[in-house]
Amino acid sequence: MIKIITDSTAYIPKEYLLENDIKVIPLRVLFDEEEFDEGLPGSYNSFFEKFTKSKMFPKTSQPSLLDFTNAYNEIIKNGDEAVVFTISASLSGTNSVANLAREQCKDPSKITIIDSKSACQTTWGYVMETIEKIKEGYSREEIEKHISSLQENSSICFVPDSLEYLARGGRIGKVSATIGTLLQLKPILMFKKGVLGCEKKTIGINKAIHDIVAMIPQNIKKLFVIHIANSKFFELLKTSIKGKFNVPTFEGEIGPVVASHIGPAIGVAWIC
Repeated sequence: MIKIITDSTAYIPKEYLLENDIKVIPLRVLFDEEEFDEGLPGSYNSFFEKFTKSKMFPKTSQPSLLDFTNAYNEIIKNGDEAVVFTISASLSGTNSVANLAREQCKDPSKITIIDSKSACQTTWGYVMETIEKIKEGYSREEIEKHISSLQENSSICFVPDSLEYLARGGRIGKVSATIGTLLQLKPILMFKKGVLGCEKKTIGINKAIHDIVAMIPQNIKKLFVIHIANSKFFELLKTSIKGKFNVPTFEGEIGPVVASHIGPAIGVAWIC
């Protein structure tokens, strides 16, 4: 039987993980002299309470080789095989660790590793698609080909509440952040096929929400409405999307690893 493994940046709710017997390998976070596993949605409140009030910048790290190797060997021991999803290799060394562990496990031929070329709920969407294809009798090779076809048009977009966290992480200059804040500038960040870029810059949150909703293709298969750190604009985004897309729509929470680089934000992710 084909099992699914993913890292914690897919941000899949615990109930869904249990229902579908999905194994999660956590990335690590170092913040305020404390190191911890990222955890699952619903467990981030204490981190964000400190994070949004602190000037310290968290550090993140990939899972250990042993984490992946043990997970593979347990599945192989039970006579199963696995499809493994990781955060984009352009963002983290997690994919490299997953592949190295595959080489060292008991039977590498039983393990297929897929670089999501994304992160967050886009990966959850790929997991959903994989579960559907497993039920239809797809092989691991067929699943990998199917996910590759989805990656052409699937994407995730964010609108940060402020530019402060992008400046802290060195993604924009402090002067640009100050000017942008004064002008109420809202960048729309898009991550697609392993590339993060600023898709558009607009003035004010209302216009930004209008623009981000307008970017969602009409031919999507699944839609995710997401937030970081209980963004104060999340309800506004949900209201703007309600009733516009006749597809399965899910709410999602993003955890410390991705939040460390963006700060409080709202966003959407979709699978095409």
